[in-house]
Amino acid sequence: MTTGIGPDDGADRYVVVQRKSVLFPEVVAASYRLHDLPIWNGRDAVDPASLSAAVEDAVLRTAFFCGEELNATLDRLLAAARARVEITRDIHASSRPAFGGRVHEDFRVDDESGRRELRRAVTAFADAARADLRISGTWGVRWPVGEFGAS
Repeated sequence: MTTGIGPDDGADRYVVVQRKSVLFPEVVAASYRLHDLPIWNGRDAVDPASLSAAVEDAVLRTAFFCGEELNATLDRLLAAARARVEITRDIHASSRPAFGGRVHEDFRVDDESGRRELRRAVTAFADAARADLRISGTWGVRWPVGEFGAS
């Protein structure tokens, strides 16, 4: 026998919004850390595996709470994160660090391109996520400047 008493749609929505308000910034933060990860630490290769796993984990948990539009931005972000990892591994396999642990000149364009695509994907997700949460105003993060560029 049912009593007609059940979860209120407003309460359900509140729980989802609360969860999204935790998960959305998690995706952005994990992606930012992957973006900012150097290719080399001195003469040693820096493995992006743990940061890549953190991005994928955050994206997968977030996708559960999102509709088609937001999931499309998450798909793009995840693809950009995976591409960033592949570029990093290609640079490790094909070159040695330049002076000061920098990316060798022959591979800088690839590195900068991978970072730029990840920035764009994060920004697209953040804009869609903020709209979903009805947060007004513009979103922006101070991306690293210097060796990586600011495009």
